[in-house]
Amino acid sequence: MGVHRTDYQAAIAQMVRLNLPGGGIFDALIAQAALKTEADRILTLNPNHFMRLSSEIAQLVEVPGENT
Repeated sequence: MGVHRTDYQAAIAQMVRLNLPGGGIFDALIAQAALKTEADRILTLNPNHFMRLSSEIAQLVEVPGENT
């Protein structure tokens, strides 16, 4: 699975729409890839970084070792 120009554009548009600062672009790209590949979950130790992006992405977020 490659990350293409349209994926970057979608992630950047999301960052602009949510008025989020620069470093969050990496979280947005990871989330975009998860949606693109229809991932079952996004494992992260920083759930708030992803939960803020959208409700669709928030449903995928899981913290390793926490009960879901």
